[in-house]
Amino acid sequence: MKFLMKRRDFDDLIIPLNLEFEVERYSWFTFGGPKIASVIATGSRSDLFELVNHMRSPVEIVTEKGDVVWWGFLSNIQINWDAITFGVDLETMFNNVAVAYTDQNIRYTTQWSGDAESIAEYGQKEILLSRSDTTETEALQQRDTYLAGSKYPVPTLSFGDEMTGSARIICLGWIFTLDWRYYENLSGKESYDITGKGGREIGEDDRPIFAQAIQIGADVAWAATSIWLHVWKVGATEDNLVVSLKADSGGIPGATLASASVAPSEIETNAEWVEFVLNTAVTLNPGTTYWIHIAKAGTVVFEGPDYYMVDTNLNMGYPRGNPKYYNTNVNAWVDASHKGDLLFMVVGSQETTSQISTLVATCGEFLQGVIMEVDSGVDSNPYRDGDSPALYELEKLLMAGTSNSRRLLCEVTQNRWLRIYEEPAKPAATRNSYALKENGELLMKNLTSLDQSHCLIAVWCHLQDVIPTSVDLSMIADPSLFLIEEAEYDAMNQRYHIVRTRDQGNVMDLGGVIQG
Repeated sequence: MKFLMKRRDFDDLIIPLNLEFEVERYSWFTFGGPKIASVIATGSRSDLFELVNHMRSPVEIVTEKGDVVWWGFLSNIQINWDAITFGVDLETMFNNVAVAYTDQNIRYTTQWSGDAESIAEYGQKEILLSRSDTTETEALQQRDTYLAGSKYPVPTLSFGDEMTGSARIICLGWIFTLDWRYYENLSGKESYDITGKGGREIGEDDRPIFAQAIQIGADVAWAATSIWLHVWKVGATEDNLVVSLKADSGGIPGATLASASVAPSEIETNAEWVEFVLNTAVTLNPGTTYWIHIAKAGTVVFEGPDYYMVDTNLNMGYPRGNPKYYNTNVNAWVDASHKGDLLFMVVGSQETTSQISTLVATCGEFLQGVIMEVDSGVDSNPYRDGDSPALYELEKLLMAGTSNSRRLLCEVTQNRWLRIYEEPAKPAATRNSYALKENGELLMKNLTSLDQSHCLIAVWCHLQDVIPTSVDLSMIADPSLFLIEEAEYDAMNQRYHIVRTRDQGNVMDLGGVIQG
């Protein structure tokens, strides 16, 4: 097998490395395609140490037939020379840093700070640090100190008696670069949910209607589908609580864009978050004011002791709008700042496969784009607060599956496109699946041999002449068909073996003991 390396900018090397490479093994899995590869390099000391200048370089593994069977980037090098092992690992490098911290029990996040030279060389690799009970000044100092020490790969040294004169190269698939970036998407949620002192009656006196002006914080439009309020009821009202999303009309609520009604039986006497599902989706545009309008059903009159309460916060911390109530004595909307900002969440939904496309466009700095072979037919809220890496968020979206109750799987193609596809349906009979012999050889559906070096995954398989017919299988799960989740090819021994089957451990894990 051949091990090929390119420059970090994906161009061919001008001068090939004067090293001999021997591929040890490589693996594939259903959540990204190429996963991890191990290669041994031998040569002179100066040539081995030249590998340090190729961290994050694109690599490919090619068979003698010319088939490219694995691709990714150089992530880790361990150079063994005489009694010293010199190591370099991209896992410990972070060139864009922020700190999430608390001050007086309030959460803040510093601005991101990055090293332009390192980012230009390796790509942007982020870390969000955390610190409690600190000041902004201390959080900024922690950020800048950490960046100074981590903006480049940090070499390691270990000492022993190993005198091999070689280097072990560990390469990762491109899917793992999505773990380098934190994913923020402000579309799909506009909220103020910081509890505090406050509250406003709905339908109780001559000020029976409450409204909160809002604008979305996202810089792109999105569709709102429901509104959550922190509400409770007082007494034994028989009227529904009606929540509407209205347009702005000269600084007061105007035309109704959508509404929702909840019966008193669905609202408790203690404050709880209650969802009001709008009767139609409403596209919210940046820089445009909308109103959350809250009233009891029926004619606006003095209602006595039976009414609703909506939770507010007297700190007036919502930055994009103020509250008003309707005064029936003057038939006009009146400022209600003394009652506090409404606690609310306006949320939307979007098909998960559309969300994946947005995620890759935002965080896939090395990916060309998405090849979407199937639409999921499953909707969820696209909002992300930016506290989690894109790879984690991608995994959640894939695991939600499709409307066919099958998972979404993915692979990064050789040209670095993220291909999204649906898990293949389980065959009705074993004859329609691949076969695994007792020696580990994988056969095609017609029981003919295939090239094991292609490290086949994401196919249904059955055991061929492995379990004796005398064994009673009635009290265990059916072993006749299983999906190959992860497989490895041992290039040195030319042997293919299955690492995981469907639902056996987490395929996103890098190494470790598989619990079984």
